[in-house]
Amino acid sequence: MTMLTVMPVSAQDLKALDFERWLVSTEPEWFREYLSPNPQSRARYLMGRFDSALAGPDGRAFLCTEGEHIRGAIALERLAWDSEHFGVKCGRIAACCITQGLGAESRRALHAELLREALHWADANEIRLLQRRLLVSRTDEIRCLIEVGFRQADNMVTMLAPLANAAPAREPNPRLVFRDARTDDLPVLLAMTRGAFPHSRFAQDPVLGKLRGEEVYQRWIENLLLNWRSDKTPAGAKTNVIACVVGETVAGYATYRTDRALDKLLERRLGLLELIVVDPAHRRQGVGRYLLDRVMEAMRKDRVSDVEATTWADQLEVLALYRDAGLQVEENLLTYHLWRN
Repeated sequence: MTMLTVMPVSAQDLKALDFERWLVSTEPEWFREYLSPNPQSRARYLMGRFDSALAGPDGRAFLCTEGEHIRGAIALERLAWDSEHFGVKCGRIAACCITQGLGAESRRALHAELLREALHWADANEIRLLQRRLLVSRTDEIRCLIEVGFRQADNMVTMLAPLANAAPAREPNPRLVFRDARTDDLPVLLAMTRGAFPHSRFAQDPVLGKLRGEEVYQRWIENLLLNWRSDKTPAGAKTNVIACVVGETVAGYATYRTDRALDKLLERRLGLLELIVVDPAHRRQGVGRYLLDRVMEAMRKDRVSDVEATTWADQLEVLALYRDAGLQVEENLLTYHLWRN
């Protein structure tokens, strides 16, 4: 590989360079490759990441070229919600794309150049925590991240099942009543959510753990029930929260989401199972499986074709629950954190 040149670009520059067309020929970059998206759909998704980063405060994008050819690109954005919640400036590498078919040495050189720009951007914008989530198969990039001080913060798996192939629902349990969660359920839901996700990057990072890491998912469920939406919330996204009640007590809840824009890209109707939480007093009584059955029933009414669930590799009980319902592991994502002085 000859000399590489890195330059900042605007949204207008990317449009003029026919950047989306170049993205068609880049390596897989965390867009549900297990669903075999067509290259044009993946390119549109990645283009959206660059556009979103550039539209936000302090967002930047850089191209790495060899002569007249684009070889790599990176999108960087400040994470407003995380920064506000933790009280420190947080940012992320929203996308890092390189041309397919390059040798290992060329891939590492590209990642090193792009990562150097990411660190300069973080320092210039006083970003204290820089985050990158990527496919486990991107070993060259992972090696470069580790070399500059990134440390693994979590290990997530994505599971999938066509609803037609999912395990049949269990016989109804008359003790369990299911309904939409209400705002007056919030104190109970907040209590059972605290500490429910010990393997998340928020809890695993020793600094974030001290800076309200365990409260992240409490804020999440609170925002869902209070219908709070950020400027990053997709316009066609809808999240449902289902509560399981035993007697007068909420024993657990589950959330799932549908997204019209994502369905259009994938050319299928996807149901995204996001959280299942069971109160400790009601665990090992089948509540989690009944909640999962209820979510799948609701998804069928929403004409969902495939159910997708994401959890942490060390969340063994949840993995077993999903496997028992017919879901299979399709993708492995790692999150890396770098703290800047």
